[in-house]
Amino acid sequence: MRLDEVNWARLLPYSRGNEDAEFEHDFVAQFKVCMLSGNLPGISAMLTQMDRQVLAVIVLVICPIDIHMRIKLCCILYELTTTHTLDLTAFSMCCAMLARMLRREDRLTAQDIMFDWRKLYDLVRNIVVPKIWQDNPIQQRFFPQSAAMEVFEELLPQIQFNSMDRQILTVQLLTLFVPTARPPKGVELVTSGPQSTDPQRWLPTIFSLWSFNLRTSVFDAYLMNLVTTLVLEQRGQLKLTNEQLRFVFASGLHFFNLPVSRGAATLPRNISMQLRDSSGVYRMQAGAGLPLKEERAHSFARFIVYTMHDESSGGTLELFEQLVQMIEPFYHPSNNGAWSGLLARFLRHLAKELLQRSRAEAAEDCEVPVDARLSRSVRRRLVVLVRTLAMLLLFSKGEDSVSMSHSTLKHLAELEPDLIFRPLLDTLYTAIDSVTETHRMISAMRALAKLATTLSTFAHYPEGAQHIAPLLTLTLPGIDVNDPTKSYFALSFIHNLCHNGVVFDELLASGDMPEVRSISKESAEDMDVSEPPELDMNQIEWATRASTAQFEAWIDQYLRRVFALMDNLSSSQDTSNNTNSSADMKLVLMASYSIELVLKQCGSRYYPMISRLITQFVTSITSLSAVEGMHKVVNAFVSALPELAHASLLSLCCERIVEEIDNGVGLTPSLSRFTRTHSETTLIWFATMLLALVECSDGQHLLKYKSQIVHAMKLLSGTCMSRHVYNIGGQMLNCVMLTLTSTTPCHTRSVPDSVWNDTEFRDNHFRHWGKHPNVADDSFSLEWHTPSMQEIEFAQELMREMVEPRIGELAAFIDSADKRELSNTENVELNRLVWVLRCGVRGLGHLVPPPGTTIAADDLTDALVGGDDANGMPPRYRLDRQVPGGYVFTDADSSEYGEVMDIRKRAGLATAQALQCVVGRGDGNVENIKALILLGESVVCYYAVDRPQFTSKRRAWNYGIEGFAMDNTICEMPRIYASRRAQLTQVSRLFHNTRFMPASELFSDISAQIAHLCLSAYSEVRSYAVSALDNIMAVVPQIKYPLIPMFVAELDARDESNPEKMMGALRMLDSLPIRRACLRDWRFFPAMVLALCRAQHEDKPQVKTMIRNTAVTQVVYVVAPVEPVPPGPLLEQMVNALDGANTDVSVAVAKSRETCAQRYRYAASEYTRLVNELVGILRDAGTTWRFAAIAGYYLDQLTSVRTAPEEQLVGTLAEYLTSDLMLFRESAALNLAQAIGMIKKRSKLSNPNIAAAQRRQQLDMRDGRALGAPHAYADLCERALDGDTEAVQTPLVDNPACGWLVWPKTAKVYAAAPTGDALAFDSIEEASRPAYNAVRSVLFADGKWAEIARLFSVESTRPSEEEIFGGTRAGLFSQVFSLFGPPLLERAWTAIEGLARENERVGAQRAAAEMIGGLLRGTKHWAQSGLDAMWTQLIPLLDTVFARLAPDTLRFWQAALQYAFARRDPRRYLPLIRLIVYGRPFDPQAEAPFAEAAKLDILRALFGAWDWRIASAVVASRPRFLDALAHPYKQVRDAAAIAMYTLSSAEFSVSYARVDEAVDDLARYGPLGRDFSQWAGSSRTQALISEMTQRVQAWKAEVVPLTVGPTNFSRGSKTLLSFFFVGFRFGPRRLTLDHAPNILQLLSELQEHHDDDELCRLASSNLEFLSQVLYTANLSEIVGARLLALLDSSMWHVVNKALPLLCTLTFANRFTLSREIRARILDTTSLFLEHDQIEVRQAASSSLTNMVKCASSNVIFDINTRFSAKLQRRLPRVRYGRTPKDPHAYSKLVLTRHAGVLGLSCLVLAFPYTIPEWMPNVLVQLAECIDDPNPIQSTVQRTFAEFRRTHMDTWHEDRKRFSTSQLDILTDMLVSPCYYA
Repeated sequence: MRLDEVNWARLLPYSRGNEDAEFEHDFVAQFKVCMLSGNLPGISAMLTQMDRQVLAVIVLVICPIDIHMRIKLCCILYELTTTHTLDLTAFSMCCAMLARMLRREDRLTAQDIMFDWRKLYDLVRNIVVPKIWQDNPIQQRFFPQSAAMEVFEELLPQIQFNSMDRQILTVQLLTLFVPTARPPKGVELVTSGPQSTDPQRWLPTIFSLWSFNLRTSVFDAYLMNLVTTLVLEQRGQLKLTNEQLRFVFASGLHFFNLPVSRGAATLPRNISMQLRDSSGVYRMQAGAGLPLKEERAHSFARFIVYTMHDESSGGTLELFEQLVQMIEPFYHPSNNGAWSGLLARFLRHLAKELLQRSRAEAAEDCEVPVDARLSRSVRRRLVVLVRTLAMLLLFSKGEDSVSMSHSTLKHLAELEPDLIFRPLLDTLYTAIDSVTETHRMISAMRALAKLATTLSTFAHYPEGAQHIAPLLTLTLPGIDVNDPTKSYFALSFIHNLCHNGVVFDELLASGDMPEVRSISKESAEDMDVSEPPELDMNQIEWATRASTAQFEAWIDQYLRRVFALMDNLSSSQDTSNNTNSSADMKLVLMASYSIELVLKQCGSRYYPMISRLITQFVTSITSLSAVEGMHKVVNAFVSALPELAHASLLSLCCERIVEEIDNGVGLTPSLSRFTRTHSETTLIWFATMLLALVECSDGQHLLKYKSQIVHAMKLLSGTCMSRHVYNIGGQMLNCVMLTLTSTTPCHTRSVPDSVWNDTEFRDNHFRHWGKHPNVADDSFSLEWHTPSMQEIEFAQELMREMVEPRIGELAAFIDSADKRELSNTENVELNRLVWVLRCGVRGLGHLVPPPGTTIAADDLTDALVGGDDANGMPPRYRLDRQVPGGYVFTDADSSEYGEVMDIRKRAGLATAQALQCVVGRGDGNVENIKALILLGESVVCYYAVDRPQFTSKRRAWNYGIEGFAMDNTICEMPRIYASRRAQLTQVSRLFHNTRFMPASELFSDISAQIAHLCLSAYSEVRSYAVSALDNIMAVVPQIKYPLIPMFVAELDARDESNPEKMMGALRMLDSLPIRRACLRDWRFFPAMVLALCRAQHEDKPQVKTMIRNTAVTQVVYVVAPVEPVPPGPLLEQMVNALDGANTDVSVAVAKSRETCAQRYRYAASEYTRLVNELVGILRDAGTTWRFAAIAGYYLDQLTSVRTAPEEQLVGTLAEYLTSDLMLFRESAALNLAQAIGMIKKRSKLSNPNIAAAQRRQQLDMRDGRALGAPHAYADLCERALDGDTEAVQTPLVDNPACGWLVWPKTAKVYAAAPTGDALAFDSIEEASRPAYNAVRSVLFADGKWAEIARLFSVESTRPSEEEIFGGTRAGLFSQVFSLFGPPLLERAWTAIEGLARENERVGAQRAAAEMIGGLLRGTKHWAQSGLDAMWTQLIPLLDTVFARLAPDTLRFWQAALQYAFARRDPRRYLPLIRLIVYGRPFDPQAEAPFAEAAKLDILRALFGAWDWRIASAVVASRPRFLDALAHPYKQVRDAAAIAMYTLSSAEFSVSYARVDEAVDDLARYGPLGRDFSQWAGSSRTQALISEMTQRVQAWKAEVVPLTVGPTNFSRGSKTLLSFFFVGFRFGPRRLTLDHAPNILQLLSELQEHHDDDELCRLASSNLEFLSQVLYTANLSEIVGARLLALLDSSMWHVVNKALPLLCTLTFANRFTLSREIRARILDTTSLFLEHDQIEVRQAASSSLTNMVKCASSNVIFDINTRFSAKLQRRLPRVRYGRTPKDPHAYSKLVLTRHAGVLGLSCLVLAFPYTIPEWMPNVLVQLAECIDDPNPIQSTVQRTFAEFRRTHMDTWHEDRKRFSTSQLDILTDMLVSPCYYA
């Protein structure tokens, strides 16, 4: 059983009857009625209730539904969601509920339930609100394994990676729908055929897709998640190969985007597919799509954990060790950057997943085979690796990183505590003891607070117990008022220790102290990692007992520090704004919690000391600034030790209170909440302490002091006239009554009292630390306080003596003061009466249950909401049955019950009378009005608990759960938390009984009066009234319905409006209860909407803002009425099977169906009326633009495809296209396009024979021959351009991905344009015809298009370069031309042509581009005659436009073409293609550079939209791109380079004939499938690249030395480099990656042309990008060899720049490069340490340092040996100023020794934050070279300086790795010499 499945109600101390079964019966009955009647609002409400029942969100009484019921509900929800039309509310709730029930693996498995993936897929592809599926995706483990090939059949044909059009969505759908669950036991895998279930068959396909070298964060994340999920689900059955592991690790390394070399350009992580900003109007950006739920770091961490099985060579463990070695330096605090957060999250996920896997595999019911489980030795090695990184992160600069390091260490300590705590404690002791490094101390405090529970659990880590007392003493200075952060974490440490059961009591340690074993960090590093150490329990227990001697001194100092903390923190009573710093408030609360827990957990021997300290501080009365803090301290004292607290303080406080009042203190009338006289200090202090004393959990303790308490309360609440004082008296009355009558847990120590008092436990309590009870065990119980007879009688006395008299006094006071002005004394008297009565009424809460009636399961009428109007929408359905709540009196016929109810009723009548008097007077004291509002709220709402209290309790519980980090998979928890959880259950039951009380006449009267006060002129009164009414409506829903018209009326148009009343009304209309009621109830919704749209008011900004915010908040939830649809036969059968025939609901179903039908008819009529009214508002010339905009917002949401467009609405939208306000025009364009789209869709649905629908068909594509041979399909456009009739008449395929990777079985195609002039929409649905005619009459009106052209071409106030192509406007034109066809074009042509010919006006060109783009896209269904006519007019016009393009207008036409061409077959636009390709050919010899560059930009629009389907046609036109290779103008060269690369890339396509053929063929290439990361290109492309290279080389040979200015060589080189650069920035990289390595020598030479900055930059960028790319294994070998060849150059500049590239390549491709090539790179780099040029040696040293970071221990040993040998021969002594005997030999020896120094320096610098065992000797060898000449000496100095900088923080630990003699040498090197030494 899980923790969230525990039935907490069984712990309650009273009988509950058979409520579980009753609730389930009610739920099933109501759910069946709603489902069978098609009641969508009821379904939404029932799902809300089901959510509470299944997940126990509102913790009532319900046990989780059994597995069989859960399966049935899941099937119903899945069927309902995927096959039925739901409104947004019901749909969202269905999705959320279904995902929650399926989320956890231990609840339902694939063996229990299986879904048809196709239904969900069809829904997700067309879903309007994809965020629902982002948050709650259906897990693919519930899809049948045999569906894998079906998913591939559906999705692989949609992949086309040449462009990014919809590819992100396709890849994510692939990750969501590919089944990953392992087959049931005994089921054999099917390895072939369409029903294949073997993932090994299709896994190479996934890696093949991964290898397309997109290398974007989004794609990598999706595919990583899919592979990870598969590995997780297939544990024990699927094992990845070494190649696959390395591939995933290589991608994971790139996730972190770590820098390798400084100053280098960074490779783009996301490919930008848009060369112009405007292209985004038609194409999804690279980062768009449905965001993946799991972050990349999480997926990578899960992959590592779940693929780790053994310690085999090349396995996950070895790869992870290599990864740790590479990324370790980036975890150090001094190496902070953008990568830090991602690395920290990765580490936390890694530790958490490791913990979860270990726990799952340790469970008895684990199904993972033993040989596939994680062994202890592997786990310990992994823990050590992760620990290394987490320890570095411990003192990071980022707060989030520090927090995640603590979480990581906690997860690891749960697994292997000895490996974590031994090194960690040494670090923490040092950090806490540090005075100067505050950040280290705070981090250490946080770490202790996080790991307190793990450290103090004796059974888990026995050695930790002896550290508790020393750590408590050491952290005591952390409780410092000057540092709230440090204080909070110090108190959190104590708080968590107490929750874990630590007992503060001294134990005797018998015998002599045994030898204590060191637990220093060295011993931890030297210990055997593979096996846990053996523990000497006698030694551990002796040390633990000895440490407890510190507890007494610690408790004394702890209390004193907390008292000082409370004394110095600010209090709300000392401030005028009544607000505290949130940090101070959190600190006060944490201090009070920790005191309570410490006092509960301390031994009785410390009680006298505790009592003395608290009494001394209470009687000292330092200042009222400490009163709130000490109130919490005393409250904690009485909660922990009630008898001791009362004996010590209660009589003392009562005596001091009587003494002060007898001296006249508190008798001066005052209503001020903030100011008080100094004389009241003592009285307020002791009154507050007394209030804390009576707030105990057991009223039995108060009986002994009954007379004193009553006397003090009467004086405080009946005699005193100071508001501060009688407020405390009233609160005391409330607390005493609640304490006497409530049912609450008591004696909440970590163990029951029977155990606590046991001698064995007291003598060995440390052995019980961390042992928590199993709360699911039937033997677990809690002690409860239930009211005794004496307590009940005491409460009754208080009720009769202090509550009942106040009712009469209030009524009499109101009667006497009805029509006269009250004096100050009378105002104070009234305030005191109201306050005391409110406290008394709240104190009656536990005596009787709230009024309520039980409603039968089949009674689903509107009586629930009040009123008999069947047109209203129903409320939220609930299990309307009161539950036992531990009330004192439950017999409604008893005299006690009647007495309490009578007092409540009389109090309510007096309250209603007082409120009526206040409302009638219209003025009065604001404080008294607020007090009366609170009294009215309490009378209606408060029965033992109200909504704010319940919300506070629930939040406190959630905070505690998160703070203690309890595991939800187990049922063990601290007893203290269990008592709080049981108390939350009790409070939840009380709150449940409070909700949905009937709206009595008295309640309605009080609520009506408070509603009037919501419209008060005083803002404070409005705030109090709105809050009170909101709480009332939450518990009595019927109250709100009569009030809504009143608030709406305040917004109605009138001559004079009251802004204050409007603000009050708007606040109420925006409150959650009223907003929900109005949105679902068509009785109120139209009136509210119209009121908001007509709310005339003064020009007051606050009112305008509130109106806008209210409308915006509501408009997103507005939906048109949905006709109730009964479920289909399958769903009906599922619903009836919920409980068989046990519940007959046929009568209720019939009644509900009729009611739903009535509601729908009423809502539909109101919907029509509302739309017409809103249209009228838009048409009204007097409507301001703000209200017209609000009306437009509502109309946007009210338009629905389920209802025919309204005639007036559509006509108005068409007229508003020519509005003078741009806002109206844009809104009209958007909404009119939607309305026309609805007309078209409804017409297609109503008449399948319509011309537009007839052209669409499904074409059988088996074997890929339906459109010709697979590769021949790419030539269709070329053949069509050549006049091939067959190619022209071949069906049109608009999907650009169809056939690129693989051909589908069937494809959606369109027949060629029919002959004739028939309209595409020759038949309009009858219901939509009026709207159709309305639009037609406007758009065909004379002069309309001229006006549209004039207004749409108005230039905005933005600069011309910021003008953008309007996709919304183009969409409108597409819709209108699609619907009305060629006749409309005849009307609009003159206007369009006029705009297009205004080539000098930017606005006109933009509008013309939008119109023509929309026109081209809207001709999809036109007949051939209309198309011919259009092309006859359009082609000459476009020829003219393209000839006159300007820099400001080019982007509009490029975007227009991209918009028109997107997802359209190119054969639809043959005339336009002829114009672009043949009519306007690129002429590199022309003298108009911009015009020629514009031709290429326009041509590129074809590539972007049609890619492989247009490439052959463009190639056939023989474009003269090569002639522009050395063009004199950069603009032309760049455009030509982009065009050549784009065209060459577009020629690539795979085109498998069938999906199964593709899957099997890709698997034949090996585990990684086919490598698509590189492609040499077609023969034409290869010839093109070869020709470009040859020309550049030829021009290079022609260059004359010392030539000034650009040459053909420089210009051609730039074009060539730009060609390859395009692959890194804008498109697929496969061409660049295949050919760029071939010109590395040229690139290296070009980057030395410093006289040409552009050429140098392009060459350097290409080289840097080439080294940063993640290559596949084959390609990485090639690139590595080519880069090595650069080192053979005779130019040292080339070598100097090639070395960092090799270093970057080695790091970025660590997991793909073979061991041989890595060794070769390292050895070659080492050789250059002896290069003659010092710059080369320095570059080699830097590169070698980075390579050593990734090297193995053997490699490091070889380097150490090799370079140490170079230092064996010493330099001969040469006197100063003398020449060596053999200068050449001397120089050669210096060079050799410098190489040795550089090599050893690389070893030192490669490990900047650790001290490997070989490093001390290396440092000593370097120190011996300090006297050598430069550059040796300077190299040694720099090395030691860097060593000192990186080891400064940890030198106190690192120095232990050196011997004494080594330390002496290092001291001389590291300490600067002193002049006075």
